[in-house]
Amino acid sequence: MKHHHAVLGPIAGRLAPGLSAMLALRLDAAMQKALPTLLEQQQQTVTQVAELLDAAAQQPETADLPRLDKLVRQLKQQLRDLACAQQPALRVMERVDRLFASEMAELMDATWAPKWLHAAEMRWLDKLNRDLGNYDRWQALVLDAVTDVPNARIEDVAAGAAGFLMWMAQHSPRPDLHLTASDYSLDYVKLGQAAAARAEPGGIPLAVVQRDATQLAQLAGQVDLIVCTQATHHMPPGLVARLLHQGLRAAGHGVLVIDVLRSVGALLSAATGTNLSTPAPPLMIDAMQSVRRGFLPAEFALLAHLAGARHVRADARGPAYAVLRAWL
Repeated sequence: MKHHHAVLGPIAGRLAPGLSAMLALRLDAAMQKALPTLLEQQQQTVTQVAELLDAAAQQPETADLPRLDKLVRQLKQQLRDLACAQQPALRVMERVDRLFASEMAELMDATWAPKWLHAAEMRWLDKLNRDLGNYDRWQALVLDAVTDVPNARIEDVAAGAAGFLMWMAQHSPRPDLHLTASDYSLDYVKLGQAAAARAEPGGIPLAVVQRDATQLAQLAGQVDLIVCTQATHHMPPGLVARLLHQGLRAAGHGVLVIDVLRSVGALLSAATGTNLSTPAPPLMIDAMQSVRRGFLPAEFALLAHLAGARHVRADARGPAYAVLRAWL
């Protein structure tokens, strides 16, 4: 495994053309710059989104979730338009990005796909992240977020089969952490629980539970940091806003989101990484579709502000990942 970490990670990271990622980040930088203006100009819509998010948190069965998603998408497009109005040269780049983006479901999310394929993709994805050193990088971000929090309570929501926290439980330099992985899918929860039961002794205990990532009110006062890794690209923008809205109010130190960056560079990185680590056709197809479903950091920043965050940091890490850190 150390051999994989030392060889595959640098290869996959450096082969992805930085230039193509830079094109996406130029658009992102313009959107980040335009964001304060958008929030000021669209105060009425922002307020409507906030009210809908509150309603979704209190009574999700009666909340107007389609309208929430529609307004969030509207603001996303207005942010892009405003950025291009300020820098007209970006319009071609924005149109290319719009064509590149996709909402087609992945095989991992397909209801027709057999359970064995879902379980296999979880195993393959876990191996890929271990081989490429992704878990190590993500752990550094998590630990940085709770540096000054003794006995920090961390929950990874929409965690699938709990691969990341399973790795962190075995490798974290902080034995005082309290780790929980949760997912809405009972099938994935059972996979994570079985893996936790097989874990080598000596690591940090890991709880794996079933939980809806958009209904986190019961965690208020019980968690310090909500983490979400490689999951938001499976969700429409309105659902991501709901996750952030709930996570910000549940966790004393806010939310950390790590997911694929929507760029050609990330697409090539995904193709290269899966081919070197786990060349399983379903995983390769889903890895590239994941990138097309991903977010730019500025889009994460917009969603965090709509969710009520007062402090927002959103940026790209290399050519492949977008990272959001937000808190009240």
